[in-house]
Amino acid sequence: MLIAVSGCSNFPEKTYVQSPKSFRKQVNLVCLQTDASHFTVRNLRVRFKLLNGEELELKHYNSLLPDGYYFCTQQQRKSTILE
Repeated sequence: MLIAVSGCSNFPEKTYVQSPKSFRKQVNLVCLQTDASHFTVRNLRVRFKLLNGEELELKHYNSLLPDGYYFCTQQQRKSTILE
């Protein structure tokens, strides 16, 4: 019965919203100073996901970016702890 109910429910489709180009300079600044492929911002704090599932928050760094999920493109990743 549970399988039949879950198959009939509609989940909202996730959509990607591109950040304004004015944020690109700030995103590039964070990307250049770290070795991450992506990061999140919550309450003006930059956070990275570690391989063990925990979050690493940069407490000393206040970002000008709004809350959201950001990608670091063209990153040469060498980090052994960041996801």
